[in-house]
Amino acid sequence: MLFSCFKCGHLGFQDNCRNCGPDSKDDNVPLNPEYYPEFQYESKGFVKDLFLKKNTEKKLRGKLDAVLQKYTQFENPYFLNYMHLAGRGGYGSDDTLLLFQSVLVRLGFDELQELGNLTLKLVRTTSFRFQYDDFVERTKGRIRSNLQATLWSWIDERGSAFRRDLPMLIYYLWQNNLLESDISFSIDAVPLVSDTEYIRLHSLCETIYFDIKVGRFKTSLENFDPSRYLTMYGVDAMGGYEFEDFLVVLFTTLGYDVQTTKRSGDQGADLFAEKFGKKIVIQAKNYSDNVGNAAVQQVLAAKTFYNCDESMVVTNS
Repeated sequence: MLFSCFKCGHLGFQDNCRNCGPDSKDDNVPLNPEYYPEFQYESKGFVKDLFLKKNTEKKLRGKLDAVLQKYTQFENPYFLNYMHLAGRGGYGSDDTLLLFQSVLVRLGFDELQELGNLTLKLVRTTSFRFQYDDFVERTKGRIRSNLQATLWSWIDERGSAFRRDLPMLIYYLWQNNLLESDISFSIDAVPLVSDTEYIRLHSLCETIYFDIKVGRFKTSLENFDPSRYLTMYGVDAMGGYEFEDFLVVLFTTLGYDVQTTKRSGDQGADLFAEKFGKKIVIQAKNYSDNVGNAAVQQVLAAKTFYNCDESMVVTNS
């Protein structure tokens, strides 16, 4: 199973976060609620296990099945919309979380009252699923016929973020039975790969990443044209509309689909930039003095007005 620590952000295959230590189980959330420690049998010694384990595991399985069935039932719209309202990076205040739990309990999710912090864990799992689904959407087009080619294509797009996201890639390959001859997956899938195998894969990624950087730098050395180099003095000399046109080129070069607005009455929006389904509204400010707070207020209003995911003010000042 794949775990995400909501204390430090570490991704891995152990129920304890390697960074936060053995007391991190409550913060180390699995992608699948089936792996919550509340539903795992803990040994009570050989003799007690002999008499109690079978019945205890049966009760835990019954409780787990009920929780999974209700989580599936209420995931859409309740958990998904709660995450949108609370923000994917946060989980709302304690009061908001209590209100959310009360709504679900009134709908019949009684287990949330019985199992302490289960509501928070399910919210965190929902957030983790958001993150993983977004990763899959951006990664599935990078899969090639062998491991070397796949890692090269993936790292070429992800850059240094591979260091954090490698466990998600490994889990995605295992989940979809891909490149099984190139990776030694564990038979019982807990952990999904051994420490030795993970170190091998990580080292291979580091080598590929370095090769990609060397190749890009070589291309830069061969194709750099000093006469086309744009300094901040050149940016400062631009007019307002010229600065907007410059940002269109800049964001397009960064891989965004860019759309301009009309030059006036734009409700605080100068450009829209979109990539991987995420839409950003941009206000361009080419000023000789400091940019005031009004620009921030305007672009935040434009974010709501145009239903964008993010907003930014881009300035030379």
